[in-house]
Amino acid sequence: MVARQFYALTKVDQERLVLLWGRQTGIPSVALRYSCTYGPRQSLFNPYTGVIAIFCTRLLNGQPPILYEDGGQTRDPCFVEDIARANLLAATSDRLDGLPVNVGSGQATSVRQLAAIIANQLGVNFEPLARGEFRPGEIRSLISDITRIRTIGYEPLTTIEVGIARYISWIRTQGAVADYFVKAEAGLRAKGIVQSVSS
Repeated sequence: MVARQFYALTKVDQERLVLLWGRQTGIPSVALRYSCTYGPRQSLFNPYTGVIAIFCTRLLNGQPPILYEDGGQTRDPCFVEDIARANLLAATSDRLDGLPVNVGSGQATSVRQLAAIIANQLGVNFEPLARGEFRPGEIRSLISDITRIRTIGYEPLTTIEVGIARYISWIRTQGAVADYFVKAEAGLRAKGIVQSVSS
């Protein structure tokens, strides 16, 4: 739990530092808070890259997705092209200067739903595996309020189904894909980042 809190605090500190620096120097600054970004070229070799990439590599290797808690946690996956468009809009407008701005899809999707969408698009039938484990400090519900960035014309255009299809299409051009999750999770468990409900 301490590691997650430290990570969150460093992000808040960096955001405040940039916005304060912008005010003091008069240089326009915006702090964009990205939601769970995914899409083509997202690493398949980094086991910490994100749940969509992890589920894809698991399923492509004949392994079921692993769910923490009950899989009902919600996330706000946002396709990389929507994120890129948000950057361009923010860079070419002065209406958000000096502000922290959420960038996401504005739609909640459960981790269990993500596993089902990916399995369906890969044409495999694997039930996710919930083992009574959790990650201390994990947020149960994460959805971005994108009201502020909508004021400069941003709208997420890519549905989760279309975005995952495009990601999988890119993955299929990458040759053999290994499952790095098992080794990474063992390390997380050894550090207490993954814990069992029964312990």
